[in-house]
This record gives sequence, C-alpha cells and structure tokens, in this order.
Amino acid sequence: MESQNITIDPQTDFKKGEAENLSVPLENTLQRSSRIKNIQTTAMILLFLAAVINYLDRSSLSVANLTIREELGLTATEIGALLSVFSLAYGIAQLPCGPLLDRKGPRIMLGLGMFFWSLFQAVSGMVHSFTQFVLVRIGMGIGEAPMNPCGVKVINDWFNIKERGRPMGFFNAASTIGVAISPPILAAMMLMMGWRWMFITIGVLGIFVAIGWYMLYRNREDIPLTAEEQAYLNAGSVNVRRDPLELCRMAQSV
Repeated sequence: MESQNITIDPQTDFKKGEAENLSVPLENTLQRSSRIKNIQTTAMILLFLAAVINYLDRSSLSVANLTIREELGLTATEIGALLSVFSLAYGIAQLPCGPLLDRKGPRIMLGLGMFFWSLFQAVSGMVHSFTQFVLVRIGMGIGEAPMNPCGVKVINDWFNIKERGRPMGFFNAASTIGVAISPPILAAMMLMMGWRWMFITIGVLGIFVAIGWYMLYRNREDIPLTAEEQAYLNAGSVNVRRDPLELCRMAQSV
C-alpha cells in the first residue's frame, strides 16, 4: 500500500473534522492581513531590541574588567572565572528551555528571562566581592538562556515557511550589531557615569524592554485567528488536524 506522509501542525486551532484537506494553499494565492503585519512588525522590533540589549549585557564585564579588577581587587584569573561561570550557567539552563518554551510560550519565557537577566545586570553594579559577582553572573546566564530559542519560536509561529529567511536574518543581525556597538557605547557610559552605573543603566533599560515585550506580544495560540490568517501562516507546509484515533488507524494501515 502506498505510504502517506502526514505532518501535524500544533499551532492550528481547528475543531475536529474542520480540516480534512492535507494541502495548504500556496502562499501567492493568500493575502497577509493587516493584523498579521502588525504582529510581525511588533515582534521583530522587540526581538531586535532584546537581542541588542542581550549583547550589551554580555559585553559589559569585558569592557569594564580592568576598572572592576582595580576597585574590587580581583585577579585576572577571577575575571576569567566570572566569564566562564556565566557561560556554564547559560549552557546548562538551555536544557530545560525547550520543554518550558513549548508549555509556556515566548511571551512568558522571554519576558521573565529578560526581566531576570536585566535585574541581575543591574545588581552587578552593586556587588562588592568576587562571591557576589559569581552569583549575579550565574543569574544572568540562567536569565539569558531563553533568548535564542524564543526568537526562533516567534519567527516560526508568525511567519510562514516561505518567508522565515528574512526575519531570521534580521534576528541574527541583531546579535552581531549588539557585539559591534557594545564596546563604544559601554566605554562611553563607563567614562561618563562609572562602571557601576553603567551596569545599572543597562539593566534598567532591559527591564523596560521586558515589560514592553510582555505587554505587547501575544503567543499565536492566544489569538483567535481567522481561517484566512491560519491558511496564510501555514502556507507552504502540510497542515492537518484529525481525530487521534483516526490517525492511529491510518498509521496502522500504512
């Protein structure tokens, strides 16, 4: 018997029996609604800001390390340990990010992540010992872990398969731009207000962006999309919602 490939798209919200066709109309036959355009634009602007701030935070210790070493009496080895402990916490925290993102969605995961990494960034400007710095760097690493998974999830949710290249490039460019502009911006801030207020200012800015993200962004499943909007977002992919028992019978018959 000829096999039949079926892909289940969990993003759709059709009722049982409403979507029996396996194919989705081609994207050139569909129109993007003004609401989808607004959602896409808002999401990408906020993701861009979040990614730039993310790399401002990451670069702050490297830019200010000589001043921090002198004031806190840290060695070069201890500064290296501060950089390493961040990466270690960041890497370990990536492991539960996927399951949590699937359950809670980007709105909560990125909102909370950005809030807490920015909070720890601000607290970095108040530390007075190596141990305190280690703790806040661990907190920053955990907070920043959802950034990239959430960005990819947002693009996957709100752009159909044929138009994801541009937003993905835009999102990736934000990190490169963040790396490029961080040294001059952070150096200027440090010269103007000192390293402590540099950390605090960047942290407060990130908190405001986190609040803006939570207020303005909505997960795809939280918005009642029209059939046309669903079809547009699913354009180019196979989309089907069937009764689980029916799927089991189909799988057994292959």
